[in-house]
Amino acid sequence: MWRFERGSFAPEDFPLPEEGSLLLVVNGRPWTALAYTPGEEVYLAVGHLFLSGVLWSLEGVRLKVGEGMVLVDLPYEPEKALGVRDSGCTPGLRHGEPRLAPLPPVPLDPALPLRLLATLRAEARAYPRSRGIHGAGLFDLEGRLLYLNEDIGRHNAVDRLAGYMLLEGVRPPVLLASTGRASREMVAKAIGIGAVLLASRTGATAQAVELARAYGLALAAYVRPTGYRLYAPGGMPVPEGAFRP
Repeated sequence: MWRFERGSFAPEDFPLPEEGSLLLVVNGRPWTALAYTPGEEVYLAVGHLFLSGVLWSLEGVRLKVGEGMVLVDLPYEPEKALGVRDSGCTPGLRHGEPRLAPLPPVPLDPALPLRLLATLRAEARAYPRSRGIHGAGLFDLEGRLLYLNEDIGRHNAVDRLAGYMLLEGVRPPVLLASTGRASREMVAKAIGIGAVLLASRTGATAQAVELARAYGLALAAYVRPTGYRLYAPGGMPVPEGAFRP
C-alpha cells in the first residue's frame, strides 16, 4: 500500500480487515448469507436469528458449525426467507425484528456512556491495527465489560452480543456500547437484548430516537471523552421537561 502525504507517495504497511461469507442454514434449508469478520460464528448465527425474530429461545435448538456455514435446527418451521446481507451501513435484507417490550426503569450514572466508550476503545484489538471495522461491547449495570467483539458490519457486532447472552446465560438488563451509528434497527436490537443504555460513538437517526423514547432506552450518541448528546433519557437523571415528545 502507498500513502500520499505532503505532496508525495511513500510505502506503508497497513493490514486490512478480513471479510468472509457465512451461510445460515435453518432446518436444512439456506436461510441467509452474511458478510462478516470470521470468528465466533455460533454467537453471530444465534444472535442474528434471535434479533430477526426467528429464534425465541434455545430450547430444542441444535447447532452445528461447518465450513463457511452454521446449521441451525429449530423445533418449528419459521417463515421462509433467503437473502444476502452486506457489511455496509444499510441493514440489508431484514427478516423481521426481535420481540420488543418496554424496558425496566433502571437508574443510570450519567458517566456510564463515557466509561463504556473508553473501555471499548481500550479493549479493541482489530481497530488499532486495521481501522475499517466496528466494535460492540456488552456491559453489566455497573459498567463492567462482559463481552466485546469487532466486525466489518455494525449489525453483526451487536448480533454477536445477543448470541453471547443466549448461549452463556447472561440475563438482562445490560448496557451496550457501539462504534456504529444508532439507526432504528440498532436501537431495536438494543431493546431486544434488554439493554437499558445504548452509547454510540457516532450519531442517531430520528426514527431511532423515537423508538428509544417509546421503550425507555437511554440513548447517548456522539460520545467523546468529555461528553455526549443524550437523545432519550431512559434512567438518566435529567431535568424535568428536558425532553419533548
